[in-house]
Amino acid sequence: MAELERDGVIRFESYNPFFTERTERLHAMLLNCGHELVRSAEYSWDGRRRGNHTLLIWQYTLNGLGCVEFEGERYPVPAGSAFFLMVPEAHVYFLPPESESWEFLYVTVTGSELARLGAEYRRRNGIVRPFAPGSPVVREAWELLAICREKRLGGRYDASARAYSFLMRLMAEPPANALAARSDFMMKIHAFCRKNLDRPITVEMLAEVAGCSRGHFTRRFQELEGISPHEFIVRQKMRLAVRLLQTTVASVKEISAACGFEDTSYFCKVFRQYHGTSPGGYRTGGAGRPPVF
Repeated sequence: MAELERDGVIRFESYNPFFTERTERLHAMLLNCGHELVRSAEYSWDGRRRGNHTLLIWQYTLNGLGCVEFEGERYPVPAGSAFFLMVPEAHVYFLPPESESWEFLYVTVTGSELARLGAEYRRRNGIVRPFAPGSPVVREAWELLAICREKRLGGRYDASARAYSFLMRLMAEPPANALAARSDFMMKIHAFCRKNLDRPITVEMLAEVAGCSRGHFTRRFQELEGISPHEFIVRQKMRLAVRLLQTTVASVKEISAACGFEDTSYFCKVFRQYHGTSPGGYRTGGAGRPPVF
């Protein structure tokens, strides 16, 4: 199911495969996957109120900020990171007061074997950890979404195999402590971009923020994020453009300037490349293909 709303959940795309046939018991199953942008302060999920059936929830922040409370601790979930939670357990995830919005990708699976693997994953990585946008886990989540959207899921056995494959991608990730340096490096870059999206941002600027030469920075960034620094900059600006189109009445020229484009025509050209429609068309509900982020 895919919808475009204007109150609370701005973008909502969620798929819940359901199979009527029941033969042998399967120990891994895909329950749902989706892509949402929430802006409502009422957005909150409590793991103690979701029944006793075992669920494993992976939710990856694309933009904005979410939050998890677990065992008395509060964990921010910024862009480029994901939480991994299990049901039933005493957790709550929500849109915190300091965040205007939270855009995320999610996958929910179930099954006894996945629960065993999920517990081991949590032991190694904790509740929240970073993932590069181009990482195998994030790519597989986008692929699951596309498969469900296009109705290419081939029955319960296919759904079971894909759920197991997704957990295998998670388990194959290096332990979170091995990513501490990456997190530090990328946090500086994300923070700089968030503060400066209204001006032209160059790769040289980001290299200076990171404290290294352009060549070294570009190589390291590509390794960590799976995309070039230039592509990263443009994607950040396109996300901001979408947010402004959805939440303000600013003109396309004003949004172009707010995204650091000096030429509105060029802004419109880039926007169309990423979203398959013009900024004006997107605002009036004529969005083309899903974003490539």
